[in-house]
Amino acid sequence: MSIDYIEEQKDVRETLSLSERELKNGNVAFQFSLSLSVVNEEGESKSFDTKQVDNAVTFYQNYKYWEQETKMLSVNNLDNSYFRGIVDMGVDAVPYILDELKKGPSQLVNALDLIFPGVMQYEGFVSLKDACDKWLSILK
Repeated sequence: MSIDYIEEQKDVRETLSLSERELKNGNVAFQFSLSLSVVNEEGESKSFDTKQVDNAVTFYQNYKYWEQETKMLSVNNLDNSYFRGIVDMGVDAVPYILDELKKGPSQLVNALDLIFPGVMQYEGFVSLKDACDKWLSILK
């Protein structure tokens, strides 16, 4: 008995990029980014960037655990390791922080102060809502 297999070929291009990031402790971390483009039967191309997916997962995991660990505190603990994880993402975290600030005032605004030191100048008491609104207007 013989079975014939027919393989359907699709135009698939993969790009693997490797970037290096030095961590604060002196170690080097490597980030892999895979861009995948798929062309369907109609000739339409759709691209996927795994770095964006990885950034979103990293941000929302850190954000979720930070909220869980600090929700019982009267003031969110900005020394929390999960908050530091968000700050350590740098500009990669900014789109996700902005999405959260658009939902309403959040202590995440403090991450922007640490990612972009010296950009925002506060004089006297500034409410959380006002600080969030100022950052949203600057980064839109």
